[in-house]
Amino acid sequence: MQQSPASPKAVRFGLFEADLAAAELRKRGRKIPLQDQPFRILALLLRRAGELVTREEFQRALWPADTFVEFDEGLNKAIQKLRQALDDSSDNPRFIETLPRKGYRFIAPVERVAGEAVTPQPAPVHDSPVRTPGAAPFTRRKTGVLALVAFGIVSLVAASLYWFNWRGKATDSLAVLPFVNASGNPNEEYLSDGITENLINRLSQQPKLRVTARTLAFRYKGMDPQKAGRDLNVRAVLTGRVLERDGALNVQAELMNVDDGSQLWGRQYSRKLSDILTFQEEIAREISEKLRLKPTADQQKQLAKRSTENTEAYQLYLKGRYYWNRGSDQALKGALGYFQQAIDKDPAYALAYAGLADCYTAYSANEIDSPRESLPKTAAAARKALEIDDTLAGPHASLAITKMQYEWDWAGAEREFQRSIELDPNYARAHHWYGICLNASGRIDEALASMKRARQLDPLSPVISANVGYELYLARRYDEAIELIQKAIELDPGTIRGHWFLGMPYEQKAMYREAIAEFQKAFELIGGSPFALGDLGHAYALSGNRDKARQTLADLRELSKRRYVSPFDSALVYIGLGDRERAFEWLEKALEDRSWDVMMLKVDPRFDHLHADQRFGNLLRRMGLEP
Repeated sequence: MQQSPASPKAVRFGLFEADLAAAELRKRGRKIPLQDQPFRILALLLRRAGELVTREEFQRALWPADTFVEFDEGLNKAIQKLRQALDDSSDNPRFIETLPRKGYRFIAPVERVAGEAVTPQPAPVHDSPVRTPGAAPFTRRKTGVLALVAFGIVSLVAASLYWFNWRGKATDSLAVLPFVNASGNPNEEYLSDGITENLINRLSQQPKLRVTARTLAFRYKGMDPQKAGRDLNVRAVLTGRVLERDGALNVQAELMNVDDGSQLWGRQYSRKLSDILTFQEEIAREISEKLRLKPTADQQKQLAKRSTENTEAYQLYLKGRYYWNRGSDQALKGALGYFQQAIDKDPAYALAYAGLADCYTAYSANEIDSPRESLPKTAAAARKALEIDDTLAGPHASLAITKMQYEWDWAGAEREFQRSIELDPNYARAHHWYGICLNASGRIDEALASMKRARQLDPLSPVISANVGYELYLARRYDEAIELIQKAIELDPGTIRGHWFLGMPYEQKAMYREAIAEFQKAFELIGGSPFALGDLGHAYALSGNRDKARQTLADLRELSKRRYVSPFDSALVYIGLGDRERAFEWLEKALEDRSWDVMMLKVDPRFDHLHADQRFGNLLRRMGLEP
């Protein structure tokens, strides 16, 4: 089926239907959740059903040149997610055939769906390059209008909600769904995502209004807004489209009543890039005249708050957040570059410093760099952000992490986490990390409560759900831990921490084959990182396969020649082998390096048999975990 101007908008294959225009996949009429990139791959395969689509063609079409995405890893993961959605198998394919070292082919019969409904066209595939930190400078004016458009939408949405309340209907909850990038250019995706995130952050600060977390809202990208609102248990949903073309920015926004699908408010903005001040005055006038609002001074201040007046810095910040949210090692490195460039443009930009702190924290947590190197940079960036604006919740949480992991100042860490939560009670990440802090000091019940709160705020996050399971593991409730972590993996079979955490309770139940399989899965998913390799060696040793355990030690030594490897990984393998002398030698190195895992020494069941050893008590005392 060759792609042509007459290419169908919807096709059927087996029990599935794919609406290529609306970017939706259904099975027997039921919508199947599928992320944007796997669906684009499916669309390309369907349009060329029966033909080989080479890896090079996928790269040109879906991974534009100079992006921060690692193509091979990205394509493999996307194909894996697509196969899971289709209940397909690489060994015995019904739909997607792999041609080794060449590409993929859609092998099932495909037919056009009769009576296709015309739906808004999703962003088509382009192969134009994404601008990187070395690219030409961004225009100031476009970002100024973007910031003001976001401010205007926030103001009018807040006004509409107050107006709706005034009419007697309590609208106390809202989801801001990802705005559509109507340009069709993947280079502009950060604009639509940036507007969405800006709206979420601003509206979250409004009193008595529950706003769905970003990570949760973005899971409903491209889905039916009324159904999304019902799933998210909110009264109203905000949707929109963003189009930048020929020096002008067009933004459409609509606020929907979830109960009946009616429109509460709608607005279209189309402005010349030079009309920045006029546009700001117009928005303020519309709020006061058309919606009859009398917001408090604090509410006006929060809605009008702007962290920078430098439009180039703002746009660089948006690109930094866009790549930070993608999470891969390469994307984090790109995000770091954008945040630093934003600071170069505006040295008083608090949010850019907060972004730097987030990047350095991820560098430590993802073992991109030694915590001893990255965490002081986290602390410096967080302190600078708070020096400029002490009301930002994120930097308080970042500072708490450094106090916890680097300084071992547990009381100071707890104060910073509590301050972060006080400033933003809906900040799931702060509740999540606070639970880890409580864990380390042995306050397991409190830690579990904090993690559960994080899960309530972001119930579809597989990482947070897996961490609740990890809490149950630390509480020695292994069966409950297994059940919960398995559910987290169902949310996202590619969640690395889910498989990693699942191996731990399996190991404690002496289910070594299952534990080894989960640790292997986590190691394979991360690709090229030592993540979970120490756990795998420990499980091999306990299972009696000492040769494979020693091989993991050799693998860790080899990896350390190319990248950072935590000393804790080697310590864990030596503990499994029963070599206490070498184990304590490597634990000392891990302590010196401020390795993440040493914080859990007091509560991790794998170290229970070492508690009577005087050297173990000395380690805990040095970390402030024992008197």
